[in-house]
This record gives sequence, structure tokens and C-alpha cells, in this order.
Amino acid sequence: MSGRVVSRGAIAWGPAVLWALGLFLLSEVQITQPRLQPLLVIPDKLVHFALYFGLVGILALARWVSGTDVWHVVLLAVGCTYGAVDEWHQSLVFGRTPAVADWLADVAGVFVGYLIVALVKARGSRNTDYLD
Repeated sequence: MSGRVVSRGAIAWGPAVLWALGLFLLSEVQITQPRLQPLLVIPDKLVHFALYFGLVGILALARWVSGTDVWHVVLLAVGCTYGAVDEWHQSLVFGRTPAVADWLADVAGVFVGYLIVALVKARGSRNTDYLD
């Protein structure tokens, strides 16, 4: 029985871990490299917002799918803290610089993403009350 719980947790939280790993790897890349020039047409803050919107959305879904009682504030703190650590990490990468404005875009993505997932979840549970 415990093996089944571990598998359910790994399935629920695995995508969030992979997304965070992807964010880490993106921070290792110099955006000014010629092969990445087409990405420069997308506003930087919008990219930060979208990536952290995705991260916290996946975290929120993992919380509900896994059935764990992780507090909402913990997931929000994880998303915001990961954004801060990611900006610090960029200070260690040649050609990258950290920016408070980028972190603020990350934080905005975290809060908006979590709010949307919470609203969708609340609406979905309200529409299926007759099934309980």
C-alpha cells in the first residue's frame, strides 16, 4: 500500500520537479546567443511571468492530485523563493545578470497562476457537488 502512495506522490510532484529543473537549465543559457535571438522579441518580463505561472500551476495541481495537506502559503512561498534563487543563480552564469524586476515578474506569475488554478478547482468542485 505504501508503494502505491509513493508512486502517486511521484506522479503528482514529478512534473513540478521537472519544470523547476527546466527553469534552472534556462538560467544556464546566455539569451544573447545568435541561435536564441528570435526569443528576444518576446518581452522578458512576460517570459518570467509565464514560466512561474506554469511552475505554480503545476505545484497547485500536484497538491490536489497527491491529496497532501500542503498549505497554500507554502506553495506560494516555494514559487517566490525559487524565483529569487533563480535570479541569484543567474549572477553566477557568465553573460547573465539578476534583476529584481525579473523576480517581481516571477512573483506576479506565481500569484496569478495559483489564483487561477484555485478558482478553476473551486468551480469544478462546485459543479460536481451532486456527485458527492
